[in-house]
Amino acid sequence: MRGACGLALTVLVSVGTCAAQFEPCKTSVPFTVGQRDGVIERTVSFLEAGGEVGAHVFAPDSEDAVPGIVFSHSAIHGPTASIDLVRFARALAMSGAASIVLDGMVEWETPNDSSKQPYHLTRCAGYWLLSNVNIAGRRLSQAGPGVWVGNGGYYCLEGEGMCWGPGPSINFGLTSDAEYRNAQAMLTPEGRLRTAQWLQHQLHLRRMKADWFNE
Repeated sequence: MRGACGLALTVLVSVGTCAAQFEPCKTSVPFTVGQRDGVIERTVSFLEAGGEVGAHVFAPDSEDAVPGIVFSHSAIHGPTASIDLVRFARALAMSGAASIVLDGMVEWETPNDSSKQPYHLTRCAGYWLLSNVNIAGRRLSQAGPGVWVGNGGYYCLEGEGMCWGPGPSINFGLTSDAEYRNAQAMLTPEGRLRTAQWLQHQLHLRRMKADWFNE
């Protein structure tokens, strides 16, 4: 779906069941980093066979149900600029969305398709957010290269009650047309703000301030 600002953004199609049983990740005990601007920041680590992967979590300081976003990477490194997606996610939390941001760099000096995070890891991050934050309607949006699809599986787990529905997603960091243009946009202040405003509209967030998204 193309937003009003011209970004190639996606609303995923809901699918009811999984083709394979999901095996949850082992996680560390979450650590609360701090609380300011109405946002609680925590860190947590996922212990996968390939090693430990850290993540930042930002959530509005409220008991109300909020939209949720899973960021598969924490930064984009381009040929002339870089973007800190941890800061971007924190700004979205100030506007009312909770996010989990997996550590990882989208290397975009030369556009490529090699930055996808493992499917299982991004899915673990989504389930951790659902288990620890009051996510509105159990719907999660996704931000980063690729989507939560692997071996025919989608959002609901076979035999599991922990299912989520799809939310509007920002696909970037791949060489296909939409993902390429979104990555290029995220590397500019104007593009980041347009993306944030698109999410504000799609997720019904509070009004944003442009300086929240400045590097």
